[in-house]
Order: sequence, then structure tokens, then C-alpha cells
Amino acid sequence: MKTFLKYVVAGICVLAFLPLSAQKRSFSECEMRLNMLFSHLKRDTVAENKRCINDSIYDVFSEILQHEVSLEYDFKNTAGLKKVVSSDKHIAVYSWCYVVDGERLAFNGVVQRRAKGMEVYPLKSQLEAYVPTDNQVIDAENWYGALYFDIFPFRSKQGKTYVLLGWSQNNRYLTMKTIDVLWFDNGKLRFGLPVFEMLKNEFLARVVFQYNSEVSMTLLYEPQNRRFVFDHLAPVNSGFVGDYRYYAPDSSYDAYKKKTLQRKWVFYKNVDVDNN
Repeated sequence: MKTFLKYVVAGICVLAFLPLSAQKRSFSECEMRLNMLFSHLKRDTVAENKRCINDSIYDVFSEILQHEVSLEYDFKNTAGLKKVVSSDKHIAVYSWCYVVDGERLAFNGVVQRRAKGMEVYPLKSQLEAYVPTDNQVIDAENWYGALYFDIFPFRSKQGKTYVLLGWSQNNRYLTMKTIDVLWFDNGKLRFGLPVFEMLKNEFLARVVFQYNSEVSMTLLYEPQNRRFVFDHLAPVNSGFVGDYRYYAPDSSYDAYKKKTLQRKWVFYKNVDVDNN
């Protein structure tokens, strides 16, 4: 297994010596190799093998994401991989997960940044995902773990930052979605920034939703209204207040909206939503 993985990574490294047109053609070959790794990651049942395969996926990404053309390549045929790219083409976030022991999920990711060159930031969560608080700033080494499904540039007091929408699950009963902020502090990647105004002059660094894994929750961005809209979650009855395993949408919607020229997102309760 380890010998096979070394050959896969070695094949990827050839990209460094190819012209741009050849690199674009070669990315389809890279994707085939990544598909092989993700397929092995899904099928293997030995924890140590899974870790080895997962490390090899990181090795492949650390090589190919150094090349600018990779930012434009969508990897749409790579099963198990989520990729989101900011509209300014400066940030791409790659995330994936795998089953650890039949129930728990291990989340992994890479952030790619276009700066003076291409910068690559590995994201590695703990053995299992955890629920972050709504006020902590988190670095790449202590990432909580998520699959990110959308990204939006946002100008804050710290300069250009990026709002991320994510999904996670740390056990079979509880699902989590987040509205988080990705930013850089002297070249260090950070998650969490107090730009979500829940009450007057009371800010959250991220918005965390927890709910029963058997239900679905809407979380999306409405560009025409400059707002994030989401289901309001409530316990199925008053006896389960605070136990998020029994939380579900209650048919109402809330939102965080950005007003013109403001560098924050303001909370609105019971907003109207066009279901069409």
C-alpha cells in the first residue's frame, strides 16, 4: 500500500515541469489518481490504512495546489471532495471526510490562497469533529472539522475576509452547520471573527447550528438581499431545551443581513422567505 501511494505522489510531482497547457491536461490525470485514493479511503476498513491513505491525499494536494492553474480546476469528478472558490479567485477551500470506525467521521481540508505565489494551508481536525464555541478564534492546527459548501468575500475591519458555510457531524444523532469567517493574521490562517451582531453591540465570532441528524436544515445566501437565511431551530417540546439532538426547524426563518457600507452582519428574526 505505501509503495503504491509513493508512486501516486511521484506522478503528481511531474506537474512542476510541465508548461501551462500540459498542466491543464494533466489535471485530469491527477484527478484520476485522487479518485483512486478516495476510493481506497472509503473501502478500507483498517484505521491505520485509512490514516496512511489520507496522509497521501494531503501529499498530493500539497504538490498540485502550488500551481496556479489548480485554482481554476473544479475537481468535479473527484468523488468525496468538496471544493469552493471565492468570487475574487483568491481563495479555494477543499474539504473531505471519511468514516473512522463505522460511526465517527474524520474531517480534513486544505485552504489554497493566491498571494505573491500560491500558498497552501492544511486543515487537520482531531480524531473526531468537535463543536466550536461562538466566540473563539481557531487556527488551522485546531480546526473543528467541516465540509464547506459555499464561500463569500467580505470586507471587515481586518480587511478582506471570507464567510464560509459548513456542515459537520460528530455523532450519529447530531448535525452541525456553521457560518464562519476565514481570515489571515500576519500570514496565519484563522477561523472566527466577531462580525455577527446577535444583539445590539453583542457580536459572535461564528454562528453555530445544532440539530437532529434525521432532519434537514436550510442555510443559504440570498445575494439580492445581501443576507444569510436559515431555518429557525427549536426543541420538539419544552422538555428538551438545550438538548440539540431534539432540535428541528419550526417553519420560521431568521437571517443575518449586511447593510450597505457596514462591516458586520446583523441578526433578523422571523424574516419573509420567497420559497419559489
